[in-house]
Amino acid sequence: MRYSKFPALGLLCTLLVGCTAHYPVNQPYSPADAVGAGISQPKTAETRSDSLLVGLAFSGGGTRAAAFAYGVLEVLAETYVHWEGRELRLLDEIDVISSVSGGSFTAAYYGLFGDRIFEDYADKFLYRDVEGHLTWSLLSPVSWFKLGSARYDRSDLAADYYDEILFEGKTFADLHARNGPRLNINATEIALGVQFTFDPAQFSLICSDYNKFPVSRAVTASSAVPILFSTVVLRNYAGTCPFEFPPWAKAAHASADSSSRSAHLARQMAKYADSEAKPYIHLYDGGLSDNLGVRPFINRLSMAGNSWQLAKAMGAADTHRMLVIVVNAQSELSDEFQKSDVNLSLFDAISASSSIPLNEYSFESLTLLRLAFEGLSAQIIKERCKEWAETRRSTQGCDDFKVHLVEVDFDKLPEKERRQEMKRLPTSFRLSAKEVDDLRASAREIITSSKDFQEFMRDMKGR
Repeated sequence: MRYSKFPALGLLCTLLVGCTAHYPVNQPYSPADAVGAGISQPKTAETRSDSLLVGLAFSGGGTRAAAFAYGVLEVLAETYVHWEGRELRLLDEIDVISSVSGGSFTAAYYGLFGDRIFEDYADKFLYRDVEGHLTWSLLSPVSWFKLGSARYDRSDLAADYYDEILFEGKTFADLHARNGPRLNINATEIALGVQFTFDPAQFSLICSDYNKFPVSRAVTASSAVPILFSTVVLRNYAGTCPFEFPPWAKAAHASADSSSRSAHLARQMAKYADSEAKPYIHLYDGGLSDNLGVRPFINRLSMAGNSWQLAKAMGAADTHRMLVIVVNAQSELSDEFQKSDVNLSLFDAISASSSIPLNEYSFESLTLLRLAFEGLSAQIIKERCKEWAETRRSTQGCDDFKVHLVEVDFDKLPEKERRQEMKRLPTSFRLSAKEVDDLRASAREIITSSKDFQEFMRDMKGR
């Protein structure tokens, strides 16, 4: 339960103006609408190729991450590939975007508005002093009545502001109706210390209506840095709708191997099922559990059991090319303190204690992703050809599958000084126009010069 920060003000507000400020409560599903949790299949646009799968992961890092991700989208909007007799714009082929923190702003705006992002997003968000406005709002008497409420806090104020300047009150139903890429906006469930993904499967688990949930609140949760922001609170309705644990979770519970990733995920899922013990879910910045946004893929691979089962669950059984672009706006701690024997300042100590685990965990996540991709092609080819032989008249093309992993990060910049400059930009929601433009230019340079991206483009020309 939240308690008022300003009890006297809250009482005055109630007595004088009937103040009832409250964060929007996520709505329950009716039993007829509830579905079991599992691996949800993205809705495919009519113009999107079934045989080309494109996925993006946008990291955290405030406006630095948002601008870096935006630069990648700009490149994809200008890149065309020849595929199965058609000229396709690569941007239009994006099937899924998984995002964290600052990257979630860019992902959500593109998911909701498509190409409009290139018309107004930079002015609305990237070039705007968002941090300054939020600070001013906290100090403004206009906000005091709201903030005096026990159930309206700093993150709720931020979500309202994001709706005003960016998201226009849109919900996930609006995102689904546009038929763009599927979004995995990721936050961290603070009590369990695990990733919380805003997707139909997660909301089915807690018997809540995914479609009615505001996109602005999902992005706020994904970027709610502890202390600076409050938690974003969700109501857990688990047990009020027909729900069955998916087959993979039942198998993990029954397995003698309690140390497997699937068993770990099943235990996490089970903890949500007791809504009496856990009636509320408190969410903080997604970077605390996965600052790259790649964990949903790794987790889904564990849930499915193998690459072929995952491909079928995602509606990608006929996929022949897979492109995954990981956009990592990693930071780097300044090493100036090493030149002095004076102890670290409080600011440097806090920065180090937060940056070290984030960067190390991101490294481990990327290592896991690369390992997952190493055997992915061989496994999909083997299992697909076997299944096609049993169920189809022809197996022609079953062995045609390649996966391309492209990493877009500042370490790919050729000049050391520029790498350090980009990595040492503040993790805030306030950058100069020049810094934003430098990030966009860096993203363009990195992806266009990437050997992995160039290999993908050559591979597409051969079709």
